[in-house]
Amino acid sequence: MTIEDVIKKTILPLAFMVFWFWMTKTIMKVSGQTDLFWWLFLSGLPFGIHKMRLILIPQGMDTTATLGMAALSVIIGSLIGSFMIPVYVVRALYVLIRYIVGK
Repeated sequence: MTIEDVIKKTILPLAFMVFWFWMTKTIMKVSGQTDLFWWLFLSGLPFGIHKMRLILIPQGMDTTATLGMAALSVIIGSLIGSFMIPVYVVRALYVLIRYIVGK
């Protein structure tokens, strides 16, 4: 394992997570407090959408049903992402520890 692998699999993902969490926490401040549900929901959005592997689009329905299914896909992707965040952190720590032990 090279230092390039460590940077790609550890430092960059964790730096993006810290930046994304900080940005969503700043956005979700309401009267000085962060709404935890919406913060977790928005934090999981970029980590879960690509894990769905399926966007639900109905055929033969009107525009409202199509927009509703798109919104449902975003909601499901955000919830999946909020559960995947700890998995990404554990994986990054595993790669870092494996690199340190391997040296």
